Amino acid sequence: MRAPEKADIVPWIARTLSSPTTRRLRQQAYRLNALRKREGKVVDVFINPRDPFSFVLLQALPDLKQRYDIRFRCHTVWQQPQEMFPEPAMWADWAITDASRVASLYGLGGPNPSKHPSEEAFIVCRDQLLNLEDSGDYLTPACDALRALWRGEAIETARESSLSQPDLAERLRINEQRLSTLGHYQGSMLHFRGEWFWGIDRLDHLENLLIREGLTFSPPTDATWTRTWTDLGKHAKPLEQSHPARNDALEIFFSIRSPYSYLGLERAIMLANAWNLPLELRPVLPMLMRGQAVPDAKKWYIFQDTKREATKLGIPYGFVADPLGAGVERCYALFEYARAEGREVEYMRTYARAVNAEGIRSETDRGLQIIVERSGLDWHKARPILNDQGWREWAENNRKAMYSHGLWGVPSFHYGSVSCWGQDRLWLIEDEIRKRGGD
Repeated sequence: MRAPEKADIVPWIARTLSSPTTRRLRQQAYRLNALRKREGKVVDVFINPRDPFSFVLLQALPDLKQRYDIRFRCHTVWQQPQEMFPEPAMWADWAITDASRVASLYGLGGPNPSKHPSEEAFIVCRDQLLNLEDSGDYLTPACDALRALWRGEAIETARESSLSQPDLAERLRINEQRLSTLGHYQGSMLHFRGEWFWGIDRLDHLENLLIREGLTFSPPTDATWTRTWTDLGKHAKPLEQSHPARNDALEIFFSIRSPYSYLGLERAIMLANAWNLPLELRPVLPMLMRGQAVPDAKKWYIFQDTKREATKLGIPYGFVADPLGAGVERCYALFEYARAEGREVEYMRTYARAVNAEGIRSETDRGLQIIVERSGLDWHKARPILNDQGWREWAENNRKAMYSHGLWGVPSFHYGSVSCWGQDRLWLIEDEIRKRGGD
């Protein structure tokens, strides 16, 4: 019997770190520390004026303040580290479009896509926000400042009582140091009980935590910031086989290594089945295998956030056997075989579940054989194909196609005239299906 390797142990570590018990213990430790500092009801908010999602987030905070017994402590930040934003120009364009879409979903104001703020305007707004951090009423004037910035309106200059430039610079440095010390790297984030909540997309997780801690002003209710996911596919009307809306497939660009891609694949399969729509899988190489960096802080946030999202959606996750390298290559080497057998969707879903929720080491023959056979494929036919490198060409073509839609990250989706990034944006795809389906 061979001795356990590090790769055998890592899935069990991941399982422990992502367990509900570990999460509760971490929250409790942060709660006790906050109570010791008399900050038990403080939610830290990090606002970056260069991030349009900060504008949308600020508009949502008064609702939370009205319904929950909490206090917001707001910090202005500025940096957008290149290693965290590998395609900054594409990110900037996407962020404006996506922030506008999600703002519209909730009836909030979004950025004006035709009026991108100047660098000077960003700086003026940044200094305004830094000055407002000492004010008793932060949310309203801060929201007004960001509205003027992102709607292309006139921005007021700082008042006479504003801090000096050295003081502003020092406050900004302290804010960004706090963001980093707490374990994150971008704005539009809230921090409470050791957890991070991005924009309005993750406010439902914050709400559920506040409800569990009894920090509600009225009898506890369910979270309300749930429109991006709660009704997906529930009211679908399957399309007839001859319906023109079925002429286009729902395309999903994904990486077998990406935890979010795993969730996106599960949700896309559900949505395609609900509408009787063809689904086209377009695998791409993971970022690390494309020469792009994924720093530890980003990996840790993604891991924790995926666990929350998976639990919410009823998808198992946490017993992770990272397929980076050989696992990815072997997965993609068999994709054309699976597609020739009409089993590509089942194969990829089985593979994704195995490496994200079952701790199966796909880089080993023993692990891969389990995946192949569960997918309804023949291991004896699959094994000789493992050294085939032809998949590299189509993986690169898929990457180029994804970029042609203005997207660079996974999972990304395309249907008809709509392209979007993130499993929590499939409601945009469903809206397009509904329009084309005549519903």
